[in-house]
Amino acid sequence: MLFTTVIASVMSSPCADQTRLQVLSDDEGSVTLGWLARDVLYTRFSGGLSAAIGMAYAESFRELLSTVSSLSYFADSSELSYYEVLARSAFARLILESRRKFSALVMLTSSVGSAQAGQAIATAIGGPLNLLSDALEFEQCLLAVAPLAKQRLDSRLWERRSPSSSPVSSANFRSKA
Repeated sequence: MLFTTVIASVMSSPCADQTRLQVLSDDEGSVTLGWLARDVLYTRFSGGLSAAIGMAYAESFRELLSTVSSLSYFADSSELSYYEVLARSAFARLILESRRKFSALVMLTSSVGSAQAGQAIATAIGGPLNLLSDALEFEQCLLAVAPLAKQRLDSRLWERRSPSSSPVSSANFRSKA
């Protein structure tokens, strides 16, 4: 159960808790999550979602949710190749626990597997989830509430800083802009 956490500070903001993107990864895949704008939380799933990463993701997501009373949530699962049931269950439980906080739940799916995952989550939460299969439509919805999202998500703008002296499996980044 070895995974890496990368914290990416990509822009400054008046709200210190809303300036970082976090990447959780293992040999099977990765999850990127963080704030793209005030009260706009973003997640991108790539590859496989193992139980270990899914549980770590749910815990990080829970911490971020605790900092706001309301939010818009955007998830890009278009590159999700599979997920372990424990990972999906942890996510669905978290959404159910915090359902009232979500002003929007938008998920991009493109492959059959990620579309099935989105449908399974929609069924599990029993609430409004906007499932999109068109990346342009997803981007337009996201940019409507987070106009600088493209810049925040462009990892080419991240600059690696020296890791902290503590023996933690993480790296810090800062924006070149």
